[in-house]
Amino acid sequence: MTVAFNNMPAVIRAPLFYAEFNPGVSPYSGTSRTILVGRMLTGGTAKTGKLIDIGGSDPNGLFGAGSMLADMALFARTFNATGAVLALPLPDPTGGAPGAGSFTITGPATSPGTLTRYVAGERYDCPVATGDTAAVIATNMVGIINAGYVKYNRRMLPPVVASAVSGVLTLTARHTGTECTMIKVEAGLDGDETDPAGVSVAIAAMSGGTGIIDIAAGLAFMAAQPGDWFASPYSSVTQLNASSTFFSDSGSGRWSPTIGLEGHYITAFDGNLAAQTALGSTRNDRHATILGTYSYSHPLWSWVAALTGIIGMSKDLGRSLSEAVEIARPLQTITLQGLRGPADPSLQWALPDRESLYRNGISAVTFAPDGAPSIDRVLTTYQFNSYGVADVTFLGIETMAISAYVKRYIKQVVTQTYPRAVLRDDNPSGLQGVVTPTQAKATMIHAYTQLCNIGGVVENATLFSQYLIVERDTDSNRLNAYLPIDVANQLVVFAANLTIFPQFDASTIALQ
Repeated sequence: MTVAFNNMPAVIRAPLFYAEFNPGVSPYSGTSRTILVGRMLTGGTAKTGKLIDIGGSDPNGLFGAGSMLADMALFARTFNATGAVLALPLPDPTGGAPGAGSFTITGPATSPGTLTRYVAGERYDCPVATGDTAAVIATNMVGIINAGYVKYNRRMLPPVVASAVSGVLTLTARHTGTECTMIKVEAGLDGDETDPAGVSVAIAAMSGGTGIIDIAAGLAFMAAQPGDWFASPYSSVTQLNASSTFFSDSGSGRWSPTIGLEGHYITAFDGNLAAQTALGSTRNDRHATILGTYSYSHPLWSWVAALTGIIGMSKDLGRSLSEAVEIARPLQTITLQGLRGPADPSLQWALPDRESLYRNGISAVTFAPDGAPSIDRVLTTYQFNSYGVADVTFLGIETMAISAYVKRYIKQVVTQTYPRAVLRDDNPSGLQGVVTPTQAKATMIHAYTQLCNIGGVVENATLFSQYLIVERDTDSNRLNAYLPIDVANQLVVFAANLTIFPQFDASTIALQ
């Protein structure tokens, strides 16, 4: 056997000892990044179009108090406490205007009490004294709303600015754009509210915002920077088409073989079942996930950030092999504590509703009796193959996570084992620095067996070994490989036949 060197001179006559240092094949490791795509305000220190790692920083300082991104960063970091979470601040749409809503208060109060209303899912309590006029109550409520709220032990500001004139409290969105419709203005969410006698409030929903984000231009700011899980509240057909191009398997898409950056777009869409299925039936993108909501109190950006935070933590593509099985585990039952669903419980998705959503590529959550939401299914929108035939291959988000992880693991094995190799048909003398198709095949079998037996993200290593192909191309400097990957599946349904007997014996207990 001949020893190969990278930097050692071939001939040295001066004595005695010389050594070079080279890396061996190290255990798999990496960094998986969650990217928050949203809006910041001018008071933040971050720069639009520039990716920024939020670390443990105060999101209000980075993106402006009351901004969409400050809220997204809070939720994402809460549900992914130690992972790499970055933000991509987007500029305001050109020529946009903020929307507004209002509380029109009448009075005066004939007894003391507390006036409670909700903005963007958060509660605001205003003390009311006997004799307080509508103007006084509105002015007091303005101060309480503009002071903000505490969420996950951090002081936050609402996504609106309150002002009052003659008993009319106006809520003006901090951001320009159509996103104002994501901000709910509501009453009675907790069920313990009683308006003071003599006081009534008429609510006008948020409306009137103009300006639409160009998500294609926003995503283009990523350039060739890595990122795995992209949280974005933008889910119009145009915006979904832009994300589909950005994450495409061909051309300049991030899943293209020559780009190899991967990534997944996670968003939400608000609407009733008919609207959800209408949207889902037109989508067929394995690189996108749409959470279906219906009049949920917290804005879509909060839901998307929380869900993506959990996905980024569970599907951390930088996990070591011994911890990789979490990537394959389903997300069902994980709680999204602190988020509010619809004010009307009848708007929660029932089982038949969720079945319709899942058959149209829309993901959903369920709600406990106390209103706490939990993840039910997280799917991609992939439904058909290129011939229009129904196909479930890439339906689960776990399949996409496993696919990316397996690719990165095998890439590391190949690039560390054969960084500067001579390619030959055989190597009878066992020369170092030479690789043959047979040797590369053995390396692939070993890597897959580790992914199977240690990582738990794939299965059927024996069949993989049997049908694996590694062969030389007509280009004599190239190896081609067929790697049949059997991804680990998830226990989603447990179907039991409970056959009840008044009494059974050996003659009756058999399956009826």
